[in-house]
Amino acid sequence: MPADTSHLYRKARIVTEQPLQVVRSWLAAGLADFKAHLPVSLAYGFGFMVLGWVVVLGLQVSGLSWMILPATAGAMLLGPLVAVGLYRISRRAQGQGGSGVAAPGQITLVSIVMMTLALLWIRVATLLFAVFFGLRPFAGFLESLSTLLETAEGIALVLVGSLVGGLFAALGFAISVFSFPMLLNRDIDGFSAMGLSFNATTQNFWLMITWAVVVTILVALCVATGLLAAIPVFPILGYATWHAYCDLFEGADHGA
Repeated sequence: MPADTSHLYRKARIVTEQPLQVVRSWLAAGLADFKAHLPVSLAYGFGFMVLGWVVVLGLQVSGLSWMILPATAGAMLLGPLVAVGLYRISRRAQGQGGSGVAAPGQITLVSIVMMTLALLWIRVATLLFAVFFGLRPFAGFLESLSTLLETAEGIALVLVGSLVGGLFAALGFAISVFSFPMLLNRDIDGFSAMGLSFNATTQNFWLMITWAVVVTILVALCVATGLLAAIPVFPILGYATWHAYCDLFEGADHGA
């Protein structure tokens, strides 16, 4: 008889606790992992900060300073992928296995889907810019920011771009927030993982809205500090995401 694999497709539990309290417990578990693995956590955070600087510098040198904000939004879509190594650290600390990955090929598949979504968003942002500003060149990031915030066209672009970008972000968040940690732990196909992640997000709507707001605030803090805050924030969020996955999909957060 073929092996029973139904447990691999087990859906997330529906959380009945107060959303903010649950999110605080995820962050507390993430902070505990950060402290317990401080050197490697700081290395991850520092690497993420340097990568962000390289991207920003590349856009400025290429005369595409206006794309820094859309690129930042696109980077948020890829955050769960970059944090896979942090999920492995948390899982190993919980005694749930070594550093192996259950479905590496499917992680690659979901990564391609997320990269495509991020590139599509950047393309849409480019088209929106062209619609509102035509071929007008901007000298630099500060000039671009001033134009966006102090002109009628810029304000309209910010409003429309935020609405459209929000739709991309919501979809990307829903299908990726749990699919990457799931594929680390379960040997299933990527589309099933994305479906289970989407289901968990919609079935725990207010909880995941709360989590998304917290993540957005922390990302904004990173941007406001020139990515310096990303050194602690990125690994803490990565660890916390693993604990969120365990809490919803594996019956209990064994690391709490």
